[in-house]
Amino acid sequence: MSDSRDQAIRAALGERLAKIIKRQPYTERHIIQVLRVTQDKAKAIVGGQLDGFSTEELRRMVDVLS
Repeated sequence: MSDSRDQAIRAALGERLAKIIKRQPYTERHIIQVLRVTQDKAKAIVGGQLDGFSTEELRRMVDVLS
């Protein structure tokens, strides 16, 4: 997959994840429990700082929270 295509997919997944979190709204504690991530990762997710996550991780998060 090309870098630009991967970036576009990651951006779309990030937007979808942000909408899901905003709509629910999920707390960091809920994110930790449901996604089984550390507190630091939960803070990053809630804060929209998704650069440290792979495309597959983002897909999994969207699937689990949807």
